[in-house]
Amino acid sequence: MDAQTVADQLDRLQLVDVRDASEWQVGHIEGAVNIPEDALPDRVDELDRDRPVVTVCRAGTRSGEAAEWLRGQGFEAQSLDGGMLSWKWAGLPVTGGIAQPPPKPELSSPEMQKLHNDFLEIALAVQERFGVGVEPSEEQIKGFLRERLINEGRTPEEADTFLAEMGGE
Repeated sequence: MDAQTVADQLDRLQLVDVRDASEWQVGHIEGAVNIPEDALPDRVDELDRDRPVVTVCRAGTRSGEAAEWLRGQGFEAQSLDGGMLSWKWAGLPVTGGIAQPPPKPELSSPEMQKLHNDFLEIALAVQERFGVGVEPSEEQIKGFLRERLINEGRTPEEADTFLAEMGGE
């Protein structure tokens, strides 16, 4: 589930932060409860089975696994796409800070910000297509990117040329 949708539905959701306590203390979403992923089996009874659960971690991998486990336990559960990083990048409120590299002035131009945002969008789209924790092959990623370029209006030949140039071929 994307960050803005979670923010809009916080009053009806249970937000479970599955990061370690030290990560939680650095920064978290107001209203979330901290149940580290490895403690979830022991603490699952703390959750209301009648309310949807959204799990969150730093970038989305651990929370995806936790949501899958919760679904196996009969919960309606989803993961926050992109985790705390996507929440912060969406400009949503965070209690404390989020551990991430400090910004570099030479990388803060509008062009670099667009490239950064494009990269994140593609990375999240790849994760959505292939699943959390799955490492698609280079050919699968190229096929996905080719399809995306064509869907955005490039001809198959333009898409192939672009991918060849990006791959150094």
